[in-house]
Amino acid sequence: IEAKDWMPDAYRQNLIRQIGQHAHSEVIGMLPEANWLTRAPTLRRKAVLLAKVQDEAGHGLYLYSAAETLGCSRQDIYQKMLDGKMKHSSIFNYPTPNWAAIGVIGWLVG
Repeated sequence: IEAKDWMPDAYRQNLIRQIGQHAHSEVIGMLPEANWLTRAPTLRRKAVLLAKVQDEAGHGLYLYSAAETLGCSRQDIYQKMLDGKMKHSSIFNYPTPNWAAIGVIGWLVG
């Protein structure tokens, strides 16, 4: 099924919700890792982490674009998240107090 194809409105709204939640999780998921970019223990690890953060941001942008093809504006999706009407993965709510926590998140989520 393509975005322009007919589909029941409830199905379209469910797709927008699922894609939006996934997009939020990609973008919010990069934040704990991005906080460690300046504190990575080696230059090599910093480069790997930077690539991962950029990759997650790109995934989020692709997903927001996919939701837009279904008729929902990006601003709408952002506002739903800010209003608590659209969620993101809760693992990103936990602090990353050390470098090992970044590895654990990468292992659990990646």
